[in-house]
Amino acid sequence: MKKILLLACSALLAVPLIFIFKKSPSVPVIGGDPMEEDAKGRLDYEFRRLVGPDGKIPDHMREKELAFSATLPSDASVRANATGRMAAQATWNARGPWNVGGRTRAFAIDKLNENHFIAGTTSGGIWVSNDAGNSWTMVTPPGSYHGITCISQDTRAGHESTWYVGSGEPYGQSASGGSAYFLGNGMLKSTDNGATWSPLSATVSNTPQSFDTFWDMNWNLAIDPVDTVNNVVYTACLGAVYKSVNGGTTWTAVRGGNLASYSYFTDVAVTSDSGIVYATLSSDGPNKGIWRSTNQGATWAKISTSLFGDSLCNRVVIGINPSDQHEIYFLGNTTGIGMPDTNFLGDIEYDVLWRYTYLGGDGSGANGMWEDLSMNLPSAEHYGVFGDFNAQGSYDLVVRVKPDDPNTVFIGGTNIFRNTNRFNDTSSTSYVGGYQPYTSLPFVMGYPNHHPDEHTFTFLPSNPNIMFSSNDGGIFRTNDCTQNSVSWNSLNNGYITSMFYTCTTDHSTTNDIVIGGAQDNGSWYTNNTTLTSPWVQPRGGDGSYCAIENGGGNYYFSIQNGKMNKCTLDGSGNITAARRIDPIGGTGYEFINPFVLDPNNQNMMFLAGGKYLWRNDDLSAIALTNQWDSISTNWVQWADSVPTANSFITAVHCCNTPAHRVYYGTDKKKIYRVDNANTGTPTPVDITATAMPGFGYVSCITTDPNDGNKIVMCYSNYQVYSIWNSNDGGTTWTKCAGNLEQNSTGGGNGPSVRWISVLPVVDGTIYLASTSTGLYATDTLNGLNTVWVRQGDLTIGTVVCDMTDVRQTDGLVVLATHANGIYSAHLTSVNDIVTVHEYPQLSSFNMNIYPNPSNDEVNISFSLDKSCDVEINLLDELGRIVRDVNEGRKQEGEYSEKLSVADLAPGVYYVRMRMENSVTTKQLVVE
Repeated sequence: MKKILLLACSALLAVPLIFIFKKSPSVPVIGGDPMEEDAKGRLDYEFRRLVGPDGKIPDHMREKELAFSATLPSDASVRANATGRMAAQATWNARGPWNVGGRTRAFAIDKLNENHFIAGTTSGGIWVSNDAGNSWTMVTPPGSYHGITCISQDTRAGHESTWYVGSGEPYGQSASGGSAYFLGNGMLKSTDNGATWSPLSATVSNTPQSFDTFWDMNWNLAIDPVDTVNNVVYTACLGAVYKSVNGGTTWTAVRGGNLASYSYFTDVAVTSDSGIVYATLSSDGPNKGIWRSTNQGATWAKISTSLFGDSLCNRVVIGINPSDQHEIYFLGNTTGIGMPDTNFLGDIEYDVLWRYTYLGGDGSGANGMWEDLSMNLPSAEHYGVFGDFNAQGSYDLVVRVKPDDPNTVFIGGTNIFRNTNRFNDTSSTSYVGGYQPYTSLPFVMGYPNHHPDEHTFTFLPSNPNIMFSSNDGGIFRTNDCTQNSVSWNSLNNGYITSMFYTCTTDHSTTNDIVIGGAQDNGSWYTNNTTLTSPWVQPRGGDGSYCAIENGGGNYYFSIQNGKMNKCTLDGSGNITAARRIDPIGGTGYEFINPFVLDPNNQNMMFLAGGKYLWRNDDLSAIALTNQWDSISTNWVQWADSVPTANSFITAVHCCNTPAHRVYYGTDKKKIYRVDNANTGTPTPVDITATAMPGFGYVSCITTDPNDGNKIVMCYSNYQVYSIWNSNDGGTTWTKCAGNLEQNSTGGGNGPSVRWISVLPVVDGTIYLASTSTGLYATDTLNGLNTVWVRQGDLTIGTVVCDMTDVRQTDGLVVLATHANGIYSAHLTSVNDIVTVHEYPQLSSFNMNIYPNPSNDEVNISFSLDKSCDVEINLLDELGRIVRDVNEGRKQEGEYSEKLSVADLAPGVYYVRMRMENSVTTKQLVVE
């Protein structure tokens, strides 16, 4: 597994493009370079924030951390088990954006009801619409796995209520929100038309062992619509194509499946008239090529030839012609063959388009006709440097034939192109989505009401002129895909799936303005607490750190790699004037690069710049001239601010009091303090404690707003002790992650901690930790005994949370999730958060496990204060049920159950007890 995971990460060579919309007819949005996000740099950034001390992201970490997090107290479990007074806790409200969708790789229309849509996002869960996309409801529970990549309905008569989805995005993963390459957890199945979903146990990692890793990433799904006896499902995973004949209960590898040598990219499709199976496997394995099977994968004929570059192909996707299913289109990304296309950075990508026609026999050799259409693919010379066909190294790739017109073929990469002559020429090609044709720097525009980076095309069965595009911006519909200039409409209203890195608010007022930076979706603005109120996009790019000057006079937005702009907004959030302001000569920026305004001087800014700390002494002197180039105005570059070789600044904080004190952290565990940072270039003091880990990425450092000597910081890496605090300005430090760590050393399956906020309130202090398994809070830092409780368990759930911003004036807390947009709450008392301290009689059914650890027999004792149904299960480290311990109706009283563990492999397990709507989980170690 470790080898394959590292290969998967190293293969992640491309990430989605960014785009800039023009928001005002008079003042253009200051643009960014849509492809300059530097795929290698982004992968490096994500990997360094998560990687463990052994240089690897731990195997199956998403499953492990979710299972471990189930043992932690949450506001829902505390309330359910409390026996005393209940305080009125604050409510976490979704803020949206209501009108902004996230990266969507799965979309389908119900065969029996064309108003019923099901969609899956790469980090925001499964969503259902029953009114043709006018409104949406998330159907995956808050605590479940949310990374969906493909979907398929069983369209056979009488089976239409059965659906399947695959999880784990194989390419371009950002579901961890700036930090992780999370894998999936197999497949889910619904038998009630998408209302509820259950995991298929045979596809969960290590079940059976031979499937390990391949089910972690799913490219595509296909159902055999012809077999009326068996429930035949195919899935294209990392490394293999699998088949099930019993609806997913058991699986067999029918192509690939060799752990030692496998294909990274795969695809599978089935003809609807005869059940012929086509499969593609990339060139990095012995099964490379394009294959055809007439007997449900029992035997295969290799139909591709060396002429079409079996040894040079990356991802190849399949488009069957519905009008003539002997005709198949194959669109692929390659290395050195096909159409070369050069982007504005000078990078060359090669892509191919082939048409295959079955002639007879097994379809191989002379029994199949191949036509190379690659030279008819659009290139930069046709529509400008952003108007080419670009698959970004296989990230976005789709080909579909219009169901009622075999001459009309749509292809998608960064943009959408339509050819009405089967791509036999270039003159019949039209540009119909993605970026705006011929757009150029510095003001790069999107195609009207559309978004680049295409993942699926779907046609309405009753009217194929109606076409749906799902992409990195959500879901879009056109009522006539044959128009010369296609008109698109967003279906994202209520499809709250955007993925935010950052968020902030105006700290000096009590207004409702919130801004934040979203993955591949720019920076967004709202001044309204009504969930259905649309947000406005002041700028594009990969939204990064942002700031609001006290009183809202000026706004600061940044995109990937440290490019920043200062601007003013009108009352609706539209830019009225702007200027790019990052310093000339700045280098070494993080992909999502931190900066901060001095709270005591809003015209002073501190910026992380690789090994250097930068300060701008007077932002007010920067005129808003709508130019997009770096400046030198009032910037001061300090001397080497990070003495550690090959290390960079990753977190910056400026204190409220004492004034002008700056703390910053690095990617190699170090923490520095600078007093009087507002003048000159003072020498930083290394305040890293010797007890701190020898390895760690400082993702956040903050202080109590009333006392800058009280510091809290966190390392975001897995298996590194995460949260530390100091009450004396960094002279001494104490571990305070408490129950967020499985082990006091930091090892184990604790979540990745991304951000810490400190909010003084009238009766104490609230501490908030944004993690990869949700938002946690405590009112007491008590060293190793600190108890963190997950907040918003039934709303926010266990999605990745990247950042919180807090405002003392009214207790506003804004939360950025990398799955379901922004949440907020008002916390003005420690009673507004749920803590264990508040409920000293918390029972958790008074469940005890002893001896623990054990290697033989375990006693499970518990008490019930009323008659109820009880279920007790033993789960493994990945949260899968190993065995059932007890189930049934029990009366009020004391109980004890015995559990033999002598036959279990040593490791971490969990005992889970359900009582009606309450659940408690405790860890068990088997030696």
